[in-house]
Amino acid sequence: MDYRVLIGCPVRNRAWILPRYLQCLQKLDYPPDLLEYCFIVNGCEDNTPAVLEDFAAVCNGTARIIYADVPASHGHRRGQYNLQYLAYLRNLLLSAFLQTKCQYLFSLDSDILAPRQALKQLIADDCDIISALVCNGHLLKEQNLFNVLRKENGNYVHMRNVPRDRVFTVDCTGAAYLIKRRVIEKFGVRYSAQNGAEDIGFCEMAQSMGITICCDGRIECEHIMQEPEKDAEPAETYEIRRW
Repeated sequence: MDYRVLIGCPVRNRAWILPRYLQCLQKLDYPPDLLEYCFIVNGCEDNTPAVLEDFAAVCNGTARIIYADVPASHGHRRGQYNLQYLAYLRNLLLSAFLQTKCQYLFSLDSDILAPRQALKQLIADDCDIISALVCNGHLLKEQNLFNVLRKENGNYVHMRNVPRDRVFTVDCTGAAYLIKRRVIEKFGVRYSAQNGAEDIGFCEMAQSMGITICCDGRIECEHIMQEPEKDAEPAETYEIRRW
């Protein structure tokens, strides 16, 4: 059975990667008529809104752009985020999701490129919350630093040497994960920056409700962590396909 899925994330100053990201979404091995999109745009100083508006124009009404009025006093690069505002923006996405008839939310950050089979495989796994692997260690030159954590002695630590041939359980994940509607609608799980990053708040609340969090080690996304410098050569352009 094919399910209706909403794909989205908060977006700020990502014009440098958005064309690749959006093209990647269009290449997912999943029926296009079962996909919807929602992007929470905030505090942009580049042409992110224009890129997303162009994308929405070719999506036959299935793409929604929400402009959020939040302070832009913090940087948009990794390590500069205001976690409280980010939790607020992600909760806006959850509210928008509940306004649709979609059975799943695929929360996929805008600097992450998912392989073609990712969505179909994650749905087939039939978990309440399940992520793909995303390497977060490129800038540290650590290829085994992923978006999955285990809690040990009260602290979160990155899981290393994770299984690459099956689904396994984790205590916290983020960046690229599929969420069943009942997690948000029935159990009321939301994001919070009370105990650190907003994904930690989401996962901790889910676990407190008895929800198991998983990762499929067979699926790894490409993480484009390094934003080009302003005086760098223009990035390669990518065409957004018309349906």
